[in-house]
Amino acid sequence: DQGAFDLEATGRWVGGVITDPQGTARAYSELKAPWLQTLLQITLPVYVGASLVGFVLSWLFDRPFMFGALAGAPFWFLISLIWSVAYVFVVTWIFDFFAGVFNGSRNYDAAFAALSLAMVPAVLGGMLSPLPWLGWLIGLAAAIYGLVLAWQFIGIFMTVPEDKRALHFIVSLLVAFVLNIVVGGIIGFAFAPDLADFADSPTTTTGGGVFGDFERQANVAEMAAQDTYQPPVDGRLSEAQVATFVRTLQRTWELRERLGKQLESIEEEGPSLGDIFSGVGDAMRLGTAEMEVVKTAGGNWAEHQWVRNQIEIARIQQDGSPAIEHNYRLFQEYREQIERYE
Repeated sequence: DQGAFDLEATGRWVGGVITDPQGTARAYSELKAPWLQTLLQITLPVYVGASLVGFVLSWLFDRPFMFGALAGAPFWFLISLIWSVAYVFVVTWIFDFFAGVFNGSRNYDAAFAALSLAMVPAVLGGMLSPLPWLGWLIGLAAAIYGLVLAWQFIGIFMTVPEDKRALHFIVSLLVAFVLNIVVGGIIGFAFAPDLADFADSPTTTTGGGVFGDFERQANVAEMAAQDTYQPPVDGRLSEAQVATFVRTLQRTWELRERLGKQLESIEEEGPSLGDIFSGVGDAMRLGTAEMEVVKTAGGNWAEHQWVRNQIEIARIQQDGSPAIEHNYRLFQEYREQIERYE
């Protein structure tokens, strides 16, 4: 079967993941299939087939599918499909790399098989997302179930010390999520003119659990990216700006302390699956904690970044211009608090 498309094998393995996921995963792991065999028999057929069905449903119901595009933008579907398949390779490398970091055995073929099988319910559920009313709910449930299977299948296919499994899963998933945000943002920016005519009205609602945290942080990052700020011509900070900056540092420190303690508890022996997914959400928020503090207080992220930069310049130079000398005096006034919470 290696290196060849086999429709019968595809149906057998895909059906097995739905009806008997544990047994199917163990049976497939015994094959020790190379990544190319998995790609041709599972990954590509599932993604391509599901994308075609989703495309048709999107056209029938005039609803978005794959990164929010409508059926009127076929080129965007092609770009999305290419990235979706490529993402499997990237995520596999991430999980395989961190297996070595956490004292496990690296095996790219096994990691690729585990993640390709685990994604089957998520991809099949996602193709139904254009259905009105229940489509989004089916897609969400399927995505959550896919994460559950990923956790279970990685334990079958990959060798990671038991006391490191949860941390390996959380860190790998976090890196994969962040990478997807970055690449998705780049692709979205590059093709923004093509998508403008097909974009749905934006939503402000967020789901619960790790997906709610993911959406929340994505919304925070999007709002922050839209902020602009015109600095004063003289380059001088106001005392109010520095006081607000210090308050932000303190609130960020407190938030990271809380999230860090929650994440540390995941390393305890025998964490539940719910604890693991909760830890993924906490880890995601750690990376955008300062941005979240600024935006939830109604602040301007661009201004905050400018204030930080002026303080750092003043701390380094101390003098050289009236603006730097002025800003350095303000820094000295708040120095103890700034250095405590940095």
